[in-house]
Amino acid sequence: MSETPYGIEPPQQQTAQHPGTPLPHDLSRGWLPEDTRQRPISPLPEPKLFGFQSLLPFRFLNAIRHPAEVPLVAMAYALTFMVYIGGAIFLTVQFMRFILEPDFFWTPSNLVLQLIVIALYLPIIVFFVRAMNYAQMRIQGVRMSPTQFPEGYQMVVEAAHAAGLRRVPDAYVVAGNGVINAFASGHGHRRFIVIYSDLFEIGGEARNPEALRFIIGHEVGHIAAGHVSYFRLIFTSFFTQIPFLGTLLSRTQEYTADNFGYRFCPEGAETTTSVLAAGKYLMNDVNFHELANRAVYERGFFTWLANLNTTHPPVTWRAHALRDRTKPGRLVWRPKNNPVYPLSAVPAAEPAAVWPDPLQASDFMLTYPEREDNQHWGSVQTVYREPAQYRDRAVGDMLYAGWVPPQFRGDMPGSLGDPVRGAATPAGTESQADPEASSSDAPQRPAPETPDEPGNSEGTTGPQNPA
Repeated sequence: MSETPYGIEPPQQQTAQHPGTPLPHDLSRGWLPEDTRQRPISPLPEPKLFGFQSLLPFRFLNAIRHPAEVPLVAMAYALTFMVYIGGAIFLTVQFMRFILEPDFFWTPSNLVLQLIVIALYLPIIVFFVRAMNYAQMRIQGVRMSPTQFPEGYQMVVEAAHAAGLRRVPDAYVVAGNGVINAFASGHGHRRFIVIYSDLFEIGGEARNPEALRFIIGHEVGHIAAGHVSYFRLIFTSFFTQIPFLGTLLSRTQEYTADNFGYRFCPEGAETTTSVLAAGKYLMNDVNFHELANRAVYERGFFTWLANLNTTHPPVTWRAHALRDRTKPGRLVWRPKNNPVYPLSAVPAAEPAAVWPDPLQASDFMLTYPEREDNQHWGSVQTVYREPAQYRDRAVGDMLYAGWVPPQFRGDMPGSLGDPVRGAATPAGTESQADPEASSSDAPQRPAPETPDEPGNSEGTTGPQNPA
């Protein structure tokens, strides 16, 4: 057995793939830090400190972005420059007064002093926090690699290739303890993503690997779009502290990352929003279309205010944006249009007087019974199940309370209070007069859109002019 830095001869099947004399940068024996030959040369350029990690053309990157992201980033940069330039002028004036006026003594207020300290130490604080965050992952997280969570690592590699990254980002799995979350960050030239274990569990064959692919594509998209750049974080820090404007910028970045995720794995878009809404066990019991439709119907001042105060778009709005790829995701005002899809319950935004009473609800459930083999109990499933919208029965009528969707109100005979069953039946759906049709099998799953289809523009919201 020949000598190696570790005293162990590597398996012969690994070197057999490289017959003849080993190449100068051969890695067939694994990565050996003591071996000076282990310096593989990549045909791709090295990561840049000033510039994007992605090699995709800038115009193409902007086509994937949400159209409001670049204007908001420009505002953030302008505000930061104003803060630093204004602060420098203010300190210079005070210093000159101290020199020229012997009796001048300046005592800054607490607010001014805090702003000065933050402005001076912000680059150091950001650098230190990012370094510590990455260090925590390196010493505590489970690193994804070709031999550890290889299926997930393969997704990271493919997502990095699709996003045009110069290098494959580091990837870690950490204990979620019931939390559904993932994030991307960086330190120096390095970039990494973190997947909470509860979210990683959806990737098994028994659940939905497409959803995990979409989520990984989403996080890699944050890296490709420059959202985790050190300088971007510095120059947007003051802007993110402004109420509503800071969260507005954050929501545009999430929509941009969703566009990257959709471009990488469009078939995972539906289940991703479902797992974010209901968790890893109930995700396939969520009807994606009902979830997306509620973005239009759930109106009101407090729902509008709740959206303004969130760093991520509401899950109903994200579902609506991922379903309708002709328009960018909405930021402030809710979407206005839904495709023709039968509703079964009156939206919560309607007055409580038109909500169904227990007798109406009981009658409705008896009229449209669920199939015995299609239960929704939230039990842990060990075999894959189709998402709810592809296996649930279709109902031909709403749980009647005299409410008609806005897009059908002009075509309906009588008034909204006309107590005629079936009045709210959208065109093209089953009629209540045919109970067999109403309890028929769910429609077939449509073929997923691919990035190459006309009008889809690589899974983006269409080419946008950020200027």
